[in-house]
Amino acid sequence: MDFADAYPSAEVLGVDLSPTQPSFVPPNLTFEIDDLEEEWTFSTPFDFIYGRMTVGAFADSSKFFQQAYNNLTPGGWVECFDICNPVQSDDGTLPQDSDLLKWSHFMLEGCRKIGRSAESPRLYKQQLEEQGFVNIQEIVYRWPINKWPKDRHFKELGVWSLANVEPGLEGLSMALFTRILGWSKDELLLFLAGVRKDLKNPRYHAHWEM
Repeated sequence: MDFADAYPSAEVLGVDLSPTQPSFVPPNLTFEIDDLEEEWTFSTPFDFIYGRMTVGAFADSSKFFQQAYNNLTPGGWVECFDICNPVQSDDGTLPQDSDLLKWSHFMLEGCRKIGRSAESPRLYKQQLEEQGFVNIQEIVYRWPINKWPKDRHFKELGVWSLANVEPGLEGLSMALFTRILGWSKDELLLFLAGVRKDLKNPRYHAHWEM
């Protein structure tokens, strides 16, 4: 929606697998429910294709880039912005037995068991090159898990990062943990209480790679 507001002359199409779209949208924005893992059947090519937080959504992210390449106008662009597991710490302040780090590795394991990857962004640059894209730029950001950094900019980024991740923990975890890893719902909810505690702990100098 931000893109549609910023560029009112553009025709913007949003595609999702689930009907979670807002009811009020700008007049130049439309939504479609579609599975982008299937063959794309769009009638016209795009000038710009943007994927955000699609990690784990595609069994083969290389195929996504192939279809994006085939559905771009000459000189068109594709951009992706994704989170990468596992959570990391450069100074060793995140204990190896912390619930947060365990959760991160369980997410990796669950995705692998269904033929997907929770660290696929690390392959994006190579896959884009293999599909024929040029002028590829890869920028790796570090999002603190909370307000632990002293730097004002990164402290604020950590506040927003926590606000983004914490409320969605149950939704992110439920299917993988209960259907794939064999946990009960009660086991998961108890475990996530510890994960949330770790996420809020400013003594844990951890970050997500984006």
